[in-house]
Amino acid sequence: LAGFGLVGPMSFGRPIERRQTRHAGLKLEYSFLFRIPPRLAWAVIVSALCGVAVLEFLGPREIWFGPFYLAVIALAAWSLGSITAVAIGLVIISTKLTVGGLNLYPHASELVLSNLAARTFAVAVVVGFIGIARKSCEMEWRRARTDPLTGAFNRQAFFEIVRSDQCASGWSAIIYADLDGLKQLNDEEGHDSGDQSLKAFADTVKRTIRKDDVFARMGGDEFVIFMKLKNEEAGAVVAGRLHKAINLDAPEGVTHLQCSLGILVLEEGSKSIDAELRAADELMYQAKKSRHGIYVATATVQDGQMILSPSVSVVSLMERDSMVRQTDRKTAAPDATSAGRASLRPKSRAA
Repeated sequence: LAGFGLVGPMSFGRPIERRQTRHAGLKLEYSFLFRIPPRLAWAVIVSALCGVAVLEFLGPREIWFGPFYLAVIALAAWSLGSITAVAIGLVIISTKLTVGGLNLYPHASELVLSNLAARTFAVAVVVGFIGIARKSCEMEWRRARTDPLTGAFNRQAFFEIVRSDQCASGWSAIIYADLDGLKQLNDEEGHDSGDQSLKAFADTVKRTIRKDDVFARMGGDEFVIFMKLKNEEAGAVVAGRLHKAINLDAPEGVTHLQCSLGILVLEEGSKSIDAELRAADELMYQAKKSRHGIYVATATVQDGQMILSPSVSVVSLMERDSMVRQTDRKTAAPDATSAGRASLRPKSRAA
């Protein structure tokens, strides 16, 4: 490996990946109760309602089946939402009124409507609390997997996503990023300045990557990005855009820190994330030591060993991407995210 990565023996005739491309959404893994498919939930709810109705029809009138209906409504509130659960409850009440008239309770007829109103209100309260509980659980679940300062995923969430089946096939890239000089900035200007620089860095990355790419803070000044790619060439294009956005286009109004980037391109998706992170981390340190700012390599597995080979040139692919964008602009409206032709010579860096 040297510099930005050497030009490899590969064809440049393939179309590069465009930033508007959208891959299948990468979602964090919920527990089973949080990810019941709607179709399965409807099937279970309808089957349960039919079963309760049959038991009520065949059973003695003295047995009250209201709690069983309430349990089904509670399941609907959790899996389908409060509004759907309320609608199901109203259907149940309407059906019982139609079939049984006002002879719902073994009490005087003047108390029937009062009992009906009280129990309907109680069901509505239960449904409301279940809806609130679900939202609170999801909120706390996400907070436990999100870095509060930058809004990026945390280390736990990153491993949950990348170890899922969605990341185990197709071209992908792991980008290890380390901010240079954060400790010095904290010591000289205070932690508020350091926090602002971290936020500015995170905002820049979020604007540059796609919404389905995984951006996580691993701790301190170290960040990782995982993204699906169309091909190997696309990995170098993405690396060049990140390098330009982070290191060359300094944001205004905040102390700008340079960033060392190690980009590991994976041909068959993530197979061993621990080993792949170590490899990307090593590429990042090579970029930091050489002051190039960015290293790109493609990983292949031979006889159980990970082999790193230089990827295509970031510089040449950025220039080619710029020409493609210039051609696109002749036939389409100006794209605010177009990078344009740019040099990749990084600014002076503090190791």
